Amino acid sequence: MQRKLFFTVVGILLVSSMLLIGCRRQEQGDEPVRFLMSAMMSGPNAESGRQVSMAAQTAEWYINTVLGGFPSLGGRPIELVIVDSTSDAAQAAAPFEHALGTGGFSVVIGNPNSSISLVNQPIAEAFQIPQIVSAAANAALSQGGFQFTFQPSATAPLFIPMQLDFIEHYAELLGIPLADLRFGIIYADDAWGTDNAANQRLQFGARGLNIVFDQSYNVPTFTDATPLVTALMAAGVNVLLPSSYPSDLSLIFTAMGVLNFSPLIVGGGAAMTWPSLFVDLGAAVNGIVSSDAWVWDQRGAREHEGWVMMNDFYERTFGEFIPGQAGPTLYSIMLAYEAIERIGSTDPVLIRDELRRMNAENSQWFRVINGQGVFNPATGQNTGAQPVIMQWQNNRPTAVFPVQYAASSLLNPATMQPFGQ
Repeated sequence: MQRKLFFTVVGILLVSSMLLIGCRRQEQGDEPVRFLMSAMMSGPNAESGRQVSMAAQTAEWYINTVLGGFPSLGGRPIELVIVDSTSDAAQAAAPFEHALGTGGFSVVIGNPNSSISLVNQPIAEAFQIPQIVSAAANAALSQGGFQFTFQPSATAPLFIPMQLDFIEHYAELLGIPLADLRFGIIYADDAWGTDNAANQRLQFGARGLNIVFDQSYNVPTFTDATPLVTALMAAGVNVLLPSSYPSDLSLIFTAMGVLNFSPLIVGGGAAMTWPSLFVDLGAAVNGIVSSDAWVWDQRGAREHEGWVMMNDFYERTFGEFIPGQAGPTLYSIMLAYEAIERIGSTDPVLIRDELRRMNAENSQWFRVINGQGVFNPATGQNTGAQPVIMQWQNNRPTAVFPVQYAASSLLNPATMQPFGQ
């Protein structure tokens, strides 16, 4: 009798334990894995925030619907929470710190704006949560000794050699001596624009090129580009290198049209690759060239089956290509997703450690990025990232240089025909 009672009690306990484990697994399977995303949802750079938001929706669709959430965590879904940094770095810290203070986040997808990511960086470090800074290109993000920052995209110092190599290639195609070109640098006076201009100044000067104009402008007070364009014309600029945002470019290009000023434009990324440029300029956008950390049809993207699926979803849902800040936002999310899948944990410190081990050899999402990527374990910078040159053709940008990443041939901006025709 006692033996029968013993086995009955054991059986009840086993069943109860199994039910409890099942309930816990079910609870875990329903609880989302939360990423915090910092984005400029308001202010003059809200176009950037719009791109981040659409990238987040695309990532949630792909991870939760196509991949089935996080299989290593019992199918838990991802939840991407966006906090509005505004477009002002001075206002970005408070909402970001408040959001992190609510708890429950495993990863931060940093702001594409370098000034804002620099402000947020020590906050994420204090919370010991890995921050992948998306398209932010200021190299200072990898030079401050922070242990939880990861910078996957090409940094500003890498953009300039790519611009120079392209301009040399362009001059050869036209049969123009490189020394005869007169360069003008204009830039927004924030962290990204200033960093871009400083590197242009240094590296163009090192090659002995002729910089005849070099001027910044203050984004909040920049309302009329006519004086700036007039000064560019007076300096005889025939190659313009802008590091500018959408509203600024609209003013600059409008003034250039009115004043009939048409130099070769080789941009420094950001708004030069965004759909809003076509909205502002229409077909006049075709022929404009820019460097960028990422272009929607570069080799790594078009050869990745999962990325092609996300690109198709993005275009079907939002009616436009994945632009230059949505793209790095997406691959930053997918790098973090892959790190969590590999370790089967949402512990931020373990995620950081796994990100340090990832590279283009062992990570499928690293291979979307140009170059042979690897995070420097000391700085978090992707030391293999390479920028690409895009040109607007048929009302959208396409990768044209260097050849190993290109999807299309460079066209003569003056004729929009192949060179020699």
